[in-house]
Amino acid sequence: MIDWLIWLNLAWLIGHELDAIQQHEWRFFAQPFTIDDDHAYQIFTLLHVPAMVLILWAMALPAFGIGLSVFLIVHALVHFALRNHDLITFDSALSRLMIYAPIPTSIVYFFLVYTG
Repeated sequence: MIDWLIWLNLAWLIGHELDAIQQHEWRFFAQPFTIDDDHAYQIFTLLHVPAMVLILWAMALPAFGIGLSVFLIVHALVHFALRNHDLITFDSALSRLMIYAPIPTSIVYFFLVYTG
């Protein structure tokens, strides 16, 4: 059951990253730089390659599930804090699901890990 929660959280993250392309999230990250939209999209997308390599490598580590769960909760809190920013457009029910669904999944994961 614990492994399934890790995989579910990872699936939520991948789904969110796919949605981030649809929502043009690179515009938020590129705003401090003078870079055109097409190049910002390319950089944003290409940076996901090493990020995914790191995630796939880290999956073999014993603390991966804990780290992923902590990251996803903090990630959701950051999205909540930035929800009114002009360049953050994750307003649909699907976007919110992908961002916030890992919170209960992570809580259940922590409960199962720490209650043995």
